[in-house]
Amino acid sequence: MAGKLEDRVAIVTGAGRGVGLGVARLMAAEGAKVVVADNGSAVDGRGGDAGPAEQAVEEIRAAGGEAIAQVVDVSDWASAEAMVNFAIETWGKLDILVNIAGNFMVNTVADAEEDDCDLMVKVHTGGMMATSHFAAKHWVECGEYGRLINTTSDSAMSGVPDTYGYAAAKAGIIGLTRAAANALAAYNVTANMLTQGSSTRMGDDYSKERAEAYFKEHGRWPHEDAPPQMRPENVAPLLVYLASPAGANISGRIFGAYGYKYILWSEPVHERTLESDGPWDLDRLFEDFPKTLGEGLTLADLPHRMENIQEKAGAALQRGRPLS
Repeated sequence: MAGKLEDRVAIVTGAGRGVGLGVARLMAAEGAKVVVADNGSAVDGRGGDAGPAEQAVEEIRAAGGEAIAQVVDVSDWASAEAMVNFAIETWGKLDILVNIAGNFMVNTVADAEEDDCDLMVKVHTGGMMATSHFAAKHWVECGEYGRLINTTSDSAMSGVPDTYGYAAAKAGIIGLTRAAANALAAYNVTANMLTQGSSTRMGDDYSKERAEAYFKEHGRWPHEDAPPQMRPENVAPLLVYLASPAGANISGRIFGAYGYKYILWSEPVHERTLESDGPWDLDRLFEDFPKTLGEGLTLADLPHRMENIQEKAGAALQRGRPLS
């Protein structure tokens, strides 16, 4: 029986571990030829190691799939172009690009460091912009089939306060993916986004002290002992659907994968309106705003309100970065 992605060619970035590995495995099991792209960096995006990508390829091949490793920095445009060209030169085409590669550092608006924020924007927004661009050039030329899936985050949607740089980087992905969806619709190409909640290295790094205490007691990291519903491989089936011919009518949307639950995020709408029949009268605006645009709005609406930003100052000080 043919797989859902039979004869498709896919690139999965960040595929050496976690969610990316689960996606690469399932896509290969469903018949896709997969480029496993991963530079093996630490969670913060620094350093590198060919091991994760090579090991992932070994696992896929051992299970009967077809895969090739690429150790690549997706945030470098020349490297992103070479990665896309490698898939095309090896297998004659590129059908699917799944961008999962990313990095993470805890910071707030008050203790963020320039280098850290620049690196997160470079890897997430810059990396997905680069890879999407070169894949799109191929898809426009061919006009046959293309599936772009970029990962964004709940942090971008709701503003988790101690993910300042990460939230900004992930929010940029929403704009670039929607723009790609509109630009590529005429070429049989879809572009969608994903948020997800599973137990990974990045989650351990977010709760570093708890994770280190767990490792000290158990000799394993929390994500290695995650319950079945929190395993990153739960994300993969949704992405296989979006990458398949069955997803041809879906583009520009944000989906979420949370264990055994998949969701579709709502779209931005003009929720309320306040209009003037001429130049704005400031006194009238102050009178009407609370009764229209501002009616019922309170600070309690903030989903992740931080009562004391100094709670995160301790983490900054431990890294040698005083909160100033």
